[in-house]
Amino acid sequence: MVDNTPGLLVAAVGLQERARISFWDALVVQAALDAECDRLYSEDLNAGRRFGSLLVVNPFAQPVR
Repeated sequence: MVDNTPGLLVAAVGLQERARISFWDALVVQAALDAECDRLYSEDLNAGRRFGSLLVVNPFAQPVR
C-alpha cells in the first residue's frame, strides 16, 4: 500500500509530462515505483514499456512465439 501524499502527486505530474501518459496512469506508475515494484500489470499501458526498473506487463496478452 502506498500513501497518497503531496510528494506522490508532484512526482506523478512530472512523470505525466516526461512520459506523455495520462495523469491517472502516471499516478499508478509512480505509486508502483515508490513501492519498489518491478512489474506493473496493466492492459492500458504499453506492454514491455519500462519506467526505470518497472516493467509494464499486459496480463491478457498472448505470449510471443
